[in-house]
Amino acid sequence: MIIARNCGTGSLLGIAVFFVEISMTCVAVSQQASPGHGILEITGGLGVSAIGDPSIVDYMNSVAELSPDQQLSEFTSAPEFFITPEVQFSDNWSIALEYSYMLKSYNSVGASQWDFTYTAQMPSILLHYLMPGEGYCLKYGGGLGYAFGKFTEQYPITGSELTSTASGPLVKIELVGNTEFDEHFWGSIGVDLRWVFAGVFKNSSVGTVASPKLNFFSAGLKFGVTYEL
Repeated sequence: MIIARNCGTGSLLGIAVFFVEISMTCVAVSQQASPGHGILEITGGLGVSAIGDPSIVDYMNSVAELSPDQQLSEFTSAPEFFITPEVQFSDNWSIALEYSYMLKSYNSVGASQWDFTYTAQMPSILLHYLMPGEGYCLKYGGGLGYAFGKFTEQYPITGSELTSTASGPLVKIELVGNTEFDEHFWGSIGVDLRWVFAGVFKNSSVGTVASPKLNFFSAGLKFGVTYEL
């Protein structure tokens, strides 16, 4: 995977204000078949999310001993990759199983040059209401899932490294629009919100890590391609 570096969040914060993190799943309904029971699609894609996790940011600011003018921002951006199989089980409803992977890295933080990375694997089950049209389909809905997070801190000067994990439930809502390319392929764009409540990071050898928690809110924009079987 490509490690994303800390970057500005101007436009992403706008997305966070008006939307909520997006995770893109796609229900493509054939133009000719308008909705049909048993239609199966698989969607894959990527996007970018604005994330707010004050606990992790406060911990990094403390460990790296950053001065007030060097403090890391509470909101940042991170890439997210996802794949989603989905089945339409009635004229206007479908159910999806989404797997998404989010990664964020902070490199060479502070004068002591700390490196921090955290990831989250987030399988979810989603229910969507479908609104098909001529060559397009809109859907909205949401669901529940479970997040598995990993937080790694490295001190390159000494080579020391500590990895901790956290896990817990999540809630997600989303709005997705699909546009038909041909009989089997559709393009999708979506926005969504996600709240993760995974709690304190822990390490098997040292127990509970003092401060960081994987409790975050994210808002994002994602793009993908759906293949209808």
